[in-house]
Amino acid sequence: MNTEMNPDTRSSLIARLCHFGDEEAWGEFVRIYQPVVHRFIQRHGLQYADAAEVTQEVLSRVAKSIDSWDGKRERSTFRGWLYRITRNQTIDFLRKRKSETNRTSDQDGSLSQFADLGSSVSAEFQAEYERELFHWAAQQLKPTFKPANWEAFWQSTVEGRSIEEVAENLKMECGAIYVARSRIMARLSKLIQTRLNDSDDLKK
Repeated sequence: MNTEMNPDTRSSLIARLCHFGDEEAWGEFVRIYQPVVHRFIQRHGLQYADAAEVTQEVLSRVAKSIDSWDGKRERSTFRGWLYRITRNQTIDFLRKRKSETNRTSDQDGSLSQFADLGSSVSAEFQAEYERELFHWAAQQLKPTFKPANWEAFWQSTVEGRSIEEVAENLKMECGAIYVARSRIMARLSKLIQTRLNDSDDLKK
């Protein structure tokens, strides 16, 4: 059964991660969160390969400690917990690299930058998550729509082209494009909101 539209999945992904044999849940988690963590780390000064190494450490840490995470005890969202793991693993990596190269100072500034980010979820980390979530949701829903309707939605909404231009490009009526766009946006919004709330309702 396709579970992404099931309302029971609102917080079930987090719970399912505690069962290491649930490959589907872990696959979904990696697809959404791995790019978020990697891009966030890379944006703050690490090279691609270093960011990839730290990202794997973050995912490994999550796998080892997910069963002990408690939103009520942590008093934060799952993403807040993931952000702290990302920050701490990055700082550990930078400190280790600094020690191995015998640097007397943080020459590239990365260590100081991460150390000063604070322990709460930054708006940047949240924005990165929401951006990745949109692309994930789009991949989930694209096969369920006619190619022409999806293309009409993508060109007019994501690429920002006018309805008239899209209609001419795709040989569609403007009214049909409005209808297709409205339906796709509604389903995207529903799916995205489900995932945005997959752990927020566990934070109190």
